[in-house]
Amino acid sequence: MKKIALVLLCLYSFSYAVEYDPIEAEMLSLSCTSCHGTEGKSESFTPYIAGMDKAGLYQILLDYKNGKKTGTMMQKHVKGFTDEELEQIAYYFSNVEK
Repeated sequence: MKKIALVLLCLYSFSYAVEYDPIEAEMLSLSCTSCHGTEGKSESFTPYIAGMDKAGLYQILLDYKNGKKTGTMMQKHVKGFTDEELEQIAYYFSNVEK
């Protein structure tokens, strides 16, 4: 029984904490367009983020925010967002068609 409870707890921890709000997510994503292009479809040297996996993108954003990833202006940019806002941004770009 303890093993089942532990497995359920682990699975629950992988779920997203916030409910997706497409309007809020799109508004938050606008701050990304100057570098990553409209809808994350970069035409320059910055990464193309449209259609990225939401969990992967969210983790990348958190890594920049927490100082685990460095080397770009992203460290400063993501510090202006809450974790929930970063999750909305990750949701938004994961729903954009590549």
